[in-house]
Amino acid sequence: MKTSKMYACLLLLCLNFTMQAQEKDSIQLKKEQEKKYLEERLRVIEAEEKKVLKYEVEKINEKLEKGKISKEEAEKQKKKAAMLAAATIEYRMAKTKREMLTDYYIQEGGSFIRFGEVFDTRKIKKRPLKYDKRTYSDIVFAVGFNNAIQEGKSLSDSDYRFVGSRFFEFGISWRTRVFKNHNFVRFKYGLSLQYNNLKPTGNRIFVDQGTQTNLVEFPNDLSRSKIRMTNLVVPLYFEFGPSNKTETERYIRYNTRQKFKIGLGGFAGVNIAVKQKFKYSEDGDRVDQEIRRNFNTNTFVYGVAGYIGWDDLSLYCKYDMSPIFKSPNTAQRNISFGLRLDVF
Repeated sequence: MKTSKMYACLLLLCLNFTMQAQEKDSIQLKKEQEKKYLEERLRVIEAEEKKVLKYEVEKINEKLEKGKISKEEAEKQKKKAAMLAAATIEYRMAKTKREMLTDYYIQEGGSFIRFGEVFDTRKIKKRPLKYDKRTYSDIVFAVGFNNAIQEGKSLSDSDYRFVGSRFFEFGISWRTRVFKNHNFVRFKYGLSLQYNNLKPTGNRIFVDQGTQTNLVEFPNDLSRSKIRMTNLVVPLYFEFGPSNKTETERYIRYNTRQKFKIGLGGFAGVNIAVKQKFKYSEDGDRVDQEIRRNFNTNTFVYGVAGYIGWDDLSLYCKYDMSPIFKSPNTAQRNISFGLRLDVF
């Protein structure tokens, strides 16, 4: 019995020593990995800032060659650029080391000045560094030409000026990765304001005549005539395209900078305002009129949309499947072509 107890104790001691050794090996491996990541990150920071400094020096030399600045001024600007680069490298390296020590992503705003040393006036906000960030936000801005597809008419016979009629869109959107292990498919959603402008051809304005909204000839010569529908919509897209992947021991990140993308989807929302503006001259006076009225437009709007582009910029098209005006008006559906900018 004593022998078996002794063997059991020896076995437990061996297991304990083995577990402690494995734990030490694991800790040591983690430290080595973190050290390797930190060294690589510091090397990248130094390379990036040297590249920026080289670009600044090239610009200064270009000014010198064109005679815009003197040789003394060029040397002064180069020295200043070198000092700023050194301060930036020092600051970014210190920030990276702090993040490694605290396991926090450090988000900062403010400024710093170097007089021999760096005097930091920034306010620091700390938040935990998320390992896998699947959702990113964008500011969306779009602009281009607007028109309407009318029943029984082609765009070439449209009642609206193609170049004069424009659309604008402004909003915020979010992109969420659909699949766990790659970012080729993203679900894009948000909230946008759409401004659809239509300028009638000829010397005409819109007139609300009961349930009908008609274009009628205006008695005076118009210098301007347009109607604007403002819609608040929720756009929904599936976005496809390759992305850049950054993977370290501490986080995984995807971004679509300098990459091709295509988005297909649609939107739905409400018409929140309709406004007609026209200008004309009467008895030598210039008259500006603005009429805010429903003009028998549909309150609920919906349609399809798509874009194709590179990096932040895309060609953009949207088509309202809902008619602009309610029945019994002739069906007219808004269509827009232009450029779209997604800035993140």
